[in-house]
Amino acid sequence: MGVSGGADSVALLRAFHALGISCTVAHVNHRLRGAESDADERFVRELATSLGLPVSVESIDVRALAERTGQSLEMAARQARHEFFAGFGPSTIALAHHADDQVETFFLKLARGAGAEGLGGMAYAQSIGPLRLIRPMLAIPRAEILGWLEAQGFAWREDASNCDERFKRNRVRHTVLPMLAKALNPDIRETVLRTMEILREENAWLEKQLEGMTLATCDNKALRRRMLRKWLFENGAEEAGFDAVEQILGLMAAGQGTTFFELNNRQRVVVEYGIPRFEQVEPAAMPAPDGPEGLPHVRLTIESGTGWRKDHGNGAGLLPAEASFDAAKVGDSPIEVRGWRPGDRMEPFGMEGCRKLQDILTDQKVPRLQRPRIPVVVCRHEIIWLPGYRTARGWEVQGRNGKAVHVRIEQNGGG
Repeated sequence: MGVSGGADSVALLRAFHALGISCTVAHVNHRLRGAESDADERFVRELATSLGLPVSVESIDVRALAERTGQSLEMAARQARHEFFAGFGPSTIALAHHADDQVETFFLKLARGAGAEGLGGMAYAQSIGPLRLIRPMLAIPRAEILGWLEAQGFAWREDASNCDERFKRNRVRHTVLPMLAKALNPDIRETVLRTMEILREENAWLEKQLEGMTLATCDNKALRRRMLRKWLFENGAEEAGFDAVEQILGLMAAGQGTTFFELNNRQRVVVEYGIPRFEQVEPAAMPAPDGPEGLPHVRLTIESGTGWRKDHGNGAGLLPAEASFDAAKVGDSPIEVRGWRPGDRMEPFGMEGCRKLQDILTDQKVPRLQRPRIPVVVCRHEIIWLPGYRTARGWEVQGRNGKAVHVRIEQNGGG
């Protein structure tokens, strides 16, 4: 059982012990609060000993892990816990998530744009590889848990960071939910929990529709999106947001040569002629943002012509892409491709003013760790095209049949 030392996990451990259910107490010291984190560890060790239960403790520098991987502290802590639990091999891990956690999860996932699968919240039982996670307290409000602990005279540890609204979950807990309860519905928590139950039931029905289907045989976009997400998580993907799934499906639909999509700096999907393959990658294997060889994973093709070939505009960095530029403006200057650099700016065609590429990539929901692989096309040191997004203002072809330079960019090996 995962035991942090907080009220929820202590209540679950005490309940298991009262029911005569034996378990190993598993605790991760995240080393985020110095002496307080060490005190949590001591408390858990002493509690396990007092109950006659074995205890396993792992100490992980979560802040260093977050800096190394580019994740938030919350995501890095979650990764640390899951890796720790995975060390137990095929096991059942009991977790102390409760009804309030469910409601908070709903709003966090709603803000990220999740569908029914995500908005349904956490499951009472879930398999992740050889691990089976169970959450026996999902239907119990935290107020009831605290009331039971106090009635029994049981002690627990308070984590001061639970009040720190720099963490999104705490903002939902202490600001968003009280505001909604006051302004819209005093029973907002109960209402959301009912909605989540409906979504879970509908999600279960959709899952049944996938039986016997494969990505190769399914032609329904909603089901293909769901199948790809499921496939990614089954292969160990740490996350698979809407935009990642859409771009991978786009690469699969294009079916051109070998293309890549980096989920993060350790995991990527390789699509070979429309067929996806999941890979774990060492960070050092990723190309440098703008090394001496530029971006070796892309190829630029340039030809003279007339008229205008419009960029597909489906997403920055989604290749292949093509565009056209005014031949007179280009002149004899070379058109080159390089990697994105912090501080880069461009004047997007059809828009006013100049924009930072960093802001554009943020708006396009391109993960920060994927940005070094985003190609940028330049002429005379000016950015004239962000492939998959837009060309730059002032470089457009003059007239329907104006003289043009046509540029195509694709992955090396692309068709």
